[in-house]
Amino acid sequence: MLCIFVIVGILCPISTEIMERNVQQKFCLCAQCHGKWVSVATFHRHKKEHLKFFTIPAVPRFPFKEDVLKDPRYSQPLFSGSQTTVLDAVTKHMYIFSMNHGMSKSAVTDSLACEKSSLPQPNLLPKSFREARSFVSPFLMPLEKFDACLNDCILYRDSEGKMYAGLKECPICHEPRQKNGLAQKKFTYMPIGPRLSRWFGTPNLCKLLYANKVTVNGTLRDFTDGKVYQSWFEEGGVFHGMKESHTIPLSLFTDGVNPNKHMTSQKSMWPIILTWINLPFELRQLLGPMLLVGIIPSGLRGSEPKSLEPYLELVTDEILQLTEFPVFSSYAAAPVTVKVALLQFLCDIPAFSKVFHLSGHGALRSCPYCREVGHRCKHLSKTIHLSNRRFLDSNHPLRCEEGFGEGGPDNKEKPAVYSNEEELSLREQYESKPNKSQKTKFQKETGLKGKYTFLRLPYHNRIKQMQPDGMHTFADFINHVFEMLTGKLSSQKVKNCELSFGRFEGAWKEESDFENRPIKKRKTTATTESAKTPAKEVKFHVPWALSKDGVKEADKRASEIVYGQTNDITPGPHFSKPWTLRTMNSKLQFVITGGLQWCLWGLLPQKQEETLFFLLDTLKRVISPAIQQADIEELQNDVHYALCLLERDFPLSLQNLTTHLIHHIVDGLEEFGPVYGRWLFPYERANGWISRQCLRKGVEESTVMETYVIYDWCVHMVLSQQFKPSEIFSSDNKLVQLSEKLMMEILEEPQHEEQRPSPEIPISNSRQLTPQMIQHMTVFYTSVLNMNILNFDETVVEITKSCEHVDNYGRSYQFIGKGCKRRQNSVVKVPCSSGTLFGEIVLFLCHKVNSIVHKWVVLDIFPLSEKEKGFSILKTRLYVRDCVIYPL
Repeated sequence: MLCIFVIVGILCPISTEIMERNVQQKFCLCAQCHGKWVSVATFHRHKKEHLKFFTIPAVPRFPFKEDVLKDPRYSQPLFSGSQTTVLDAVTKHMYIFSMNHGMSKSAVTDSLACEKSSLPQPNLLPKSFREARSFVSPFLMPLEKFDACLNDCILYRDSEGKMYAGLKECPICHEPRQKNGLAQKKFTYMPIGPRLSRWFGTPNLCKLLYANKVTVNGTLRDFTDGKVYQSWFEEGGVFHGMKESHTIPLSLFTDGVNPNKHMTSQKSMWPIILTWINLPFELRQLLGPMLLVGIIPSGLRGSEPKSLEPYLELVTDEILQLTEFPVFSSYAAAPVTVKVALLQFLCDIPAFSKVFHLSGHGALRSCPYCREVGHRCKHLSKTIHLSNRRFLDSNHPLRCEEGFGEGGPDNKEKPAVYSNEEELSLREQYESKPNKSQKTKFQKETGLKGKYTFLRLPYHNRIKQMQPDGMHTFADFINHVFEMLTGKLSSQKVKNCELSFGRFEGAWKEESDFENRPIKKRKTTATTESAKTPAKEVKFHVPWALSKDGVKEADKRASEIVYGQTNDITPGPHFSKPWTLRTMNSKLQFVITGGLQWCLWGLLPQKQEETLFFLLDTLKRVISPAIQQADIEELQNDVHYALCLLERDFPLSLQNLTTHLIHHIVDGLEEFGPVYGRWLFPYERANGWISRQCLRKGVEESTVMETYVIYDWCVHMVLSQQFKPSEIFSSDNKLVQLSEKLMMEILEEPQHEEQRPSPEIPISNSRQLTPQMIQHMTVFYTSVLNMNILNFDETVVEITKSCEHVDNYGRSYQFIGKGCKRRQNSVVKVPCSSGTLFGEIVLFLCHKVNSIVHKWVVLDIFPLSEKEKGFSILKTRLYVRDCVIYPL
């Protein structure tokens, strides 16, 4: 027995308790079998076959034991005879506190005290927030707090080669560490390791990592379908030879957040959020499964932090420590070694500039993805990018056409990118420059500003791990298009720019229907006559701007569009009052649904209309949630061609970095998957949660992290189904709905990777009815609903899950999304043999026939539509109140 104990102690990275239990059972662990216990009788033969997989073990650094929930004090009833445990009651209050934005701790205390007094006495409910938090404190993840330099030079901690913990002032800027006995700046950090260990140690959550991931060959639906993700598991990749369920690829997001309601009050704090890429797409988009590791505090008087390096260096250190990370897998019922790697970065351009030490978006070398050099336009006072034709084939006809920014033929090749070795060499050269002026000159030439902390990761490759931010790119591009259409690009500056390139020489005609309004200027103390009299803004009638009557007509059309329930966008005068499209999502939806095309139809010259509509159609294809690999090459060619036409037919003021990045977005579809899988909208929602939790002014970052610890635990309880809010509250919280869905679809019947069902098998919940029963139901509903039922035929195709948006002018356009939420008054499309029908949902029906429940929907059907120029022409006004019933 002693011999067996020694063997197990050497080979098995498990706790002493598990080790002793398995020694008594005479079983040992094989690392190659990922947790499979092998009989001692065959152990030596098994070891000989898998000898190279036996390594010196490491006991899990953060052993998570779910058994703590079985402690008697947590499972005891709230009061005598109660079916609710004390833990359930406290969890309910903590869930309300963390889910309701901005709820104070004193409000929780009042709620607890009120409930405690109303419950039967005696009861065990805590009477204050402090007692409740102390009760659940064994479940909460730890927090680490560090003093920080006031100028963001260092964190006062000891790390490899840096011993700063005992210093009283910053060794770089010599700013004192404390003032009046208190640290001048603090940073609260929530480690990654304990949360990963808890995920593997919770059975329901661990099953998600082993669950079947259904993929359709030839279709890209997520980042995990792209070539970059797949290369991580190929030979030479960071996860080569490992099971996907034992890998933890992470993506990093950071961005500035102003929590103040009044934006004039400056405050810029930077949350650092990590996302587990292996998790299901819809799950990792929620704040709970996201890993908020810390919030970088703002600088003096609310300004942006001067540097992110010391804070990101802390993240890098932990990731390096977790490269080979031993945890106990509740799914395998044994210890496993997992590998953690930071392999993706999701930021906007300003954040990329700070994280990777790159030039800003206004520099000549502002593109972080290629070596393209912009053109500094003195008339527009900004950098424009005129390299669109270089993305076309070398023999493309547009390369020889006139009318582009760079006149004449363009035979230059596509802009190249830096290799990893070239970029590292250039960054070392930057560091070796003797003074600041030479470093600035070198930066302007290369676009690089020295080394950054993530270069210490052995697998780091910036170009392969960062992708253009599709959300900001497309939203900003649409915003620039709106500015152009409403006349903001019809000024004297734009005219001077175009004439300097010899373009649109005969298009500048000043007309009286444009009002000459004074340009707003900042207040000045100058006493000169020119300073007192503001200049007049001169606008011209140009082919790319709507006339005054055109703006009114476009506003009228935009105000009368009918949208489905799935959209954030609402009708309004979007052209004269652009703030009616309040969010970036609403701007994207206005284009995706075809609303922008409808509003502009016939209001622009034919050449400009065809170019703009072609570009908007290609962008809709780029934003699609699913892209066929066979269509990617054609889509790339169309986007490059459309952007070239945009440069030819519209002002060069549109040719900024945002427009240039669209080339790189479409070129990266095959490597990084669809843009839909890399949206920053979930991170923006997480930033919104953070900003709404900032109640205590002055120490917002620490306050949010203290609340997030509780939120993190509540999310863990919900996802693992140890707490079910749906049984208590009637809310439509996405986290609750998703946890229940995952339980039903994945967790109850976990499937191994070898048992993948065919995704092409249609699933229908409709049951065939006899003609007699259909006649009976028709008569029944006609009399009950007092409506003229036109059709009751179950053989008609089901209502499609795509929603059609119909306007009163007779045009409809399809919304490309996850599907229509079937609600009353939603406008839906119904395909049938006679053509495409559109209708409005009146009500839903459930009818029980032969012990089978059938679900139906009653629709007000509009007249049959006709196709014209890609739009479905119809009238939404009903001639007769007739309905049609379809099965769901």
